[in-house]
Amino acid sequence: MEATQELDARIRRRRAELEAAYVSDGVDGRDLLAGQHRLAHAYRAARRFDEAIRWFTEAVKGSVDTFGENHAETLRYRSSLANCHYAAGHTDLAIGMFRELYEARLAVLGEGHPDTMRSRGSLANALESAGRYREAEVLHRRNVGDREDTLGPEHPSTEASRRNLGRAAARQN
Repeated sequence: MEATQELDARIRRRRAELEAAYVSDGVDGRDLLAGQHRLAHAYRAARRFDEAIRWFTEAVKGSVDTFGENHAETLRYRSSLANCHYAAGHTDLAIGMFRELYEARLAVLGEGHPDTMRSRGSLANALESAGRYREAEVLHRRNVGDREDTLGPEHPSTEASRRNLGRAAARQN
């Protein structure tokens, strides 16, 4: 019960912040977009996925209009939206969104960028959830290699990628 009250209080705070940003920024301001994004995260934490998706979508649209399709903020908001769909159980939709996001980050940031690897890992995890283990394994394997090259073999992200690879490989059997 206490956790629910905390989440409801967070949603109320985020809504108040968003209203203040709207008053100060208007409909195109950076603070407004960040406020929409924070409110969406509050709804997601409360497992109120429909409302979270609505606000993540608003943040993505506003960011595209303000910054462009492949701006870092837009890509971050798109990632949050895809992850919310995934958490809501919309796996097939999330796979498409993760794939588009991965391709955009690959084109803009390059293969070894941490955000590109994170997007590749999210895509691999969603594919694995959909039972597409071979595809997931290929992406996890690339993440292990890229993370070893950029972060080193002992880095926690490299180790997590190695565990993800092992899990996907084991599930094929």
